[in-house]
Amino acid sequence: MRLVLRANAHRRVAVGCREVAASPDTPRRERWQWQIQLLTDAEERPEPPPAVRRIAEALPGGATLEVSADTGSVVPAVEFVDPSGAPTVHRGENELVVLIASGGHVLVEDRHLLADSDAMVLEGDDPMRVNLRRPDGADSQVAVVRLGAAGHGVLGWVP
Repeated sequence: MRLVLRANAHRRVAVGCREVAASPDTPRRERWQWQIQLLTDAEERPEPPPAVRRIAEALPGGATLEVSADTGSVVPAVEFVDPSGAPTVHRGENELVVLIASGGHVLVEDRHLLADSDAMVLEGDDPMRVNLRRPDGADSQVAVVRLGAAGHGVLGWVP
């Protein structure tokens, strides 16, 4: 699955906090597994419970990318990619990847234009690798959020 999530559609969950994606994305529908949020408020966040891993990374412009995951279900990781050299992002067979544009435009697969804070979710068997590039010379970067299953299961997204 390949799904583009536009910044203006991210759900506001608190003051200064927008949810980019979560599984499940409807609270209390199924057991919570993970969430990705953009924080624009510098307010201190409470420590997560021991069963939750939280990764917080600063983005250009002062926002913070926060990834939280249930440690019994999900192994999260965050990396940043500079799209100026037209890199390719590879995804593992049982991995869910979320690409988040930051600081400007990013072109994914030469056909999906992501603006600042737009995201693309890649899951299942389509596609396993995508190329990135900057279409306009902006100083953009891409946050690559990798979510893998803890243990031997397959991690899926429950939209």
